[in-house]
Amino acid sequence: MSYPEPSDVGPAAGGSRPVADSDRHQVVTLLESAYAEGRITPAEHAERIQAASTAQTFDDLVPLTRDLVAIDENPRPAPAWSQASGPSGAEPELIVTLFGATERRGRWQPRRYLSVLNLFGSTTLDLREAVFTDNTCEVNVFCLFGAVDVLVPEGTDLQNRALAVFGSSNAKATPPAPGAPSVLVRGFVGFGAAEARAKRIKEK
Repeated sequence: MSYPEPSDVGPAAGGSRPVADSDRHQVVTLLESAYAEGRITPAEHAERIQAASTAQTFDDLVPLTRDLVAIDENPRPAPAWSQASGPSGAEPELIVTLFGATERRGRWQPRRYLSVLNLFGSTTLDLREAVFTDNTCEVNVFCLFGAVDVLVPEGTDLQNRALAVFGSSNAKATPPAPGAPSVLVRGFVGFGAAEARAKRIKEK
């Protein structure tokens, strides 16, 4: 079986550049995984492995895995997980909202433990551009007649364990990404809402 030469990979993109053994190895690893997952037949597996082992340029390698890798027409930039150096500090940071609204946004530095007291108000913690002092951030919520909204970068390991009575507590997460921080929301919500969700930062 012959594989058509890709039209979107040429010399300008490095398509004619000679491949190294490490490049062939990466393709073979992907093919082995695809075969183990049942995404290609034994015949396709054997044929593509043979083609990978004799590939001379990237134009030879690209067609072998093109149908095994999902291509996003509007690729999202990989999240840049920022972490501050130095100790994170064991003392929690207290954020209080009484009959009003509190917002933390932009490039701020949350501690590992955040305590949120919200009475008849609205608290928004936007962690999408935060510089984490620790790879884990725990948000302890006590909310009555109010709302707490926690925004995290896509790919965050996100959990919401807050107990809601006459209110709501939920999490809308995306699959965790390697090296991403963990954000845990816990506590109590009465006659209010605690929502934790992953959201993409809008392009400016």
